[in-house]
Parts: sequence; structure tokens; C-alpha cells
Amino acid sequence: MLGFTESFVAWLASTAAPAFIGLTAIAWAGRFVRPRYLTAFAFGIFLWFFVDTIGGSANLYVDLGLTGGADQLAVFTLFVIGFVLLFAADNEMFASETAQSLGLRVPLLVAIAVSVHGFGEGTAFGSTAAKTSSASLLDAFGGTDAGVAYVLHKLLEPTMIGACYVAYRQTKGTKNAFWLKDITVLALLFTIPSLIGAATGYFISYNATYFFALGTGTSIYAALRLVRPLYGGSDPPAPYGSLKVGVWFALGFTCIYLAALFHS
Repeated sequence: MLGFTESFVAWLASTAAPAFIGLTAIAWAGRFVRPRYLTAFAFGIFLWFFVDTIGGSANLYVDLGLTGGADQLAVFTLFVIGFVLLFAADNEMFASETAQSLGLRVPLLVAIAVSVHGFGEGTAFGSTAAKTSSASLLDAFGGTDAGVAYVLHKLLEPTMIGACYVAYRQTKGTKNAFWLKDITVLALLFTIPSLIGAATGYFISYNATYFFALGTGTSIYAALRLVRPLYGGSDPPAPYGSLKVGVWFALGFTCIYLAALFHS
């Protein structure tokens, strides 16, 4: 067993710091790069994120066919509940203009949408830390490469939130203090569920599959919010715009792919 304080502080540092850096970087990039391209980059990251989170939910037990019983029904129901709840909370904003007229509401919902996956990760981390016989935190979770992979994922995943912040909220004249306050709030929303999961998972043993299923469902909202600026918004047409969208998408996917290689 690893000590609670030791493991929790390490989880906090490896989750919160990269998340804040990733959010800050993409929001800063929004001052120079069109929102359409940043959301394309983030959508490339989303595709791998979705594979990761649905894998954590055992692919909703689809491999069991019609024999999964109550567990299969519960996992699928949580998946459906996830995206229905987020679209209910959206409260008709999805039918509104894509331009920066929706305030911070959309980025906040996107932060919640992708943070549920972190809760599932946190529970798995806390449970492993409490049960491992290893005296080393890194050894318990697969060594240095696994640690690097986790930090890189926490650096890249929040760019989905940051890209939506640029597309739906940020304006050229946003003051630095106001801008950093927004980023801090979004980083906290992304990080806190993971920390709650780590704390509860350390003391209570439960199946994280259900939370991954819920997180898979909520992530659908983030995906559709990222896709919308690709086809609308206030961005004027640009030469080779479609090609550039494809390049930014490929760049995002490549970044998250390279991060995943460390965990292989």
C-alpha cells in the first residue's frame, strides 16, 4: 500500500499542472490561430480520447452480445444519461450562433463533459495505490514511461476545453487578468473530479467501468461542440481552408498518438 498523502499529492501535481499549462497554451494560441483550426486540432485529440474512455468502459460490454445482463444494461444506460444530461444543461445554446455570444457557458459544459473520464481514472488510481505492494508510485503504475504518458495526456486533453473557449468565448480584446481567471476556473473543473475519484477510490473499492461509461456519454457533447466551429462561426473563408483544417486535425491526432506510445 502506498500512503494516501504521498499518492494524492503526486496525482494532484501530475493532473493539475499539465491541465493548466495545456489550457493556457491553446487559449494563448487563439490570439494568433483561427478558432476553426484550433478546434480541428482538438477534435483530433478527441478521437483518441473517445477510444480511451470507451475502452475504460469495456466498450459498453458489446462483446457480451445479449448476455450481459444488469451490468451491461447499467453501463449502456449511464452512457445515454451522460450525453442527455449535458444537452439538457445546454438549454438550447446549441441552436445559438457559434460566435463569441454565449459567454463562458459552453467551455464550462465542455470542461464538465471531459472531466467525468478523469473521475474514472482517479478511482482506478486510488484503488491501485491502496492495494499495491510496491513501494514506488511509478513502479505501481507502469514505470517512468507510463508517468510521462499520463502527464502528456493531461496536457493535451484540456485543449478540447481551450479550443471551445477560443471559439465560443475569447475575443481579441480580452484582458489578461480576466483571461487567466477563466482558464483557472476551467482547469479546476477539469481537475477536481479526478482528485475526488482518487480520494474516494483509495478508501472505497468500486468498479470504475460505470464512471467511464458515463464519461463516454458526456464526451459526445464536447465532440459536437468542437465540430460546429468547423462548419460555421465568424471565421471568414481562407485559402486552402479545408486543407488546413485537415492538417490541424492530423497534428492533434498525432500529438495524442505520440503520448499514447509511452504507455505501450
